[in-house]
Amino acid sequence: MPNIILFLFGFGALAEMFKVGGGISGFAKITEPYIKTERDALLSVLWASPLTFLDCCFHVIATGTISKPLLEKAGGSKNKLALFVNTTSSQLIVLTPFATTYVGNILGVIGSSMTQVGLAGNPYRIYLSAIPLNFYSISMLGISILAIFYSFQFSWLRLAQPAYKPESAAGDHDSHEAHGECHYQGKVPPRVANLLLPLAFLLALITYLFWWTGQAKRATSVVEALLSADYEKAIFVATFATLVATTLLYVLQKIPMKELQSYFLSGGTEMLPPIVILLLAWAITGVTQQLGFSTFIGGLLGNALPPQLVPVIVFALGGLASYFMGSSWGTWALVMPLALSLSVTTGANVPLTVGAVLAGGSIGDNLSPLGETPVLTSAIMDIPVTGHVS
Repeated sequence: MPNIILFLFGFGALAEMFKVGGGISGFAKITEPYIKTERDALLSVLWASPLTFLDCCFHVIATGTISKPLLEKAGGSKNKLALFVNTTSSQLIVLTPFATTYVGNILGVIGSSMTQVGLAGNPYRIYLSAIPLNFYSISMLGISILAIFYSFQFSWLRLAQPAYKPESAAGDHDSHEAHGECHYQGKVPPRVANLLLPLAFLLALITYLFWWTGQAKRATSVVEALLSADYEKAIFVATFATLVATTLLYVLQKIPMKELQSYFLSGGTEMLPPIVILLLAWAITGVTQQLGFSTFIGGLLGNALPPQLVPVIVFALGGLASYFMGSSWGTWALVMPLALSLSVTTGANVPLTVGAVLAGGSIGDNLSPLGETPVLTSAIMDIPVTGHVS
């Protein structure tokens, strides 16, 4: 548990520090000569995603910084760009099972819920099995990609608005109001290597530590070692080492330590609300376990509820909760213990149930006017958040 908390803080700090290195502006400078049409500008979000998938806020700001001026140059629809930025942030990241801030939270929630209901197994394996069963996130990604290649004319989607208008009002939220600390500021000349090198180091080190910690458990193959890894320890050590390496890289380029410290602290403190949610989820898990919550649910619904309905019910509950809360993390912490209790007592498919919980929680990040991702996306794209959500 301490490893997950430290990982979340360190990962938030690392994502924030990347903004001060000039890597985002460097990527934008490289791609600019190749952008001729609206489709090219929209696809630039997809090109940038392998470099910006670490965190949803980081992805929105980085891809918005890259794609917004390119879209303006091509005269494209900012509503369509907002749709794609939002979806590749909130939905793509939840489907990525490594090196994201979501992984630590999801594993913590699944692990504590499994302990509560007495379910044996590896939380990471269950998460991997649930990813292809998160039908909402997969569907939204498919729709957003189709919107790039086909000119949907549904008026209620509001994707066919005319060309980008730089002077348009910011709408319901100003960018500073929405996410003041996540506003990108170019402090050094564009250097795409300042993003690529730390990211490559992080991914390589995580992969190695997955293998190393899994091999220590006497795994007989590379695949078995990766699946048996000590994920909490591996991602924490990799994140800490990448933080140190990134700091040294930036200091050697004469980026002021005071600037790095400011971004480190702002990125880490942005992760405090999710950390508090996770701590409260663990506390609730311990209390409900002592009170016999699983036994109560089993006696109440175990024989009355068809197992086929469990994923449907938890998806609906999660969708409603996440829409009105605006938080996927809070929804997962709230619904996951109940979902696994129902799954165990009714005999429902566990990966499918977990996938339904992740899907329901993802709705808030994608569609809720209270969600951080829709608000931040709207602010960066200079469109009303209500129009974007619609």
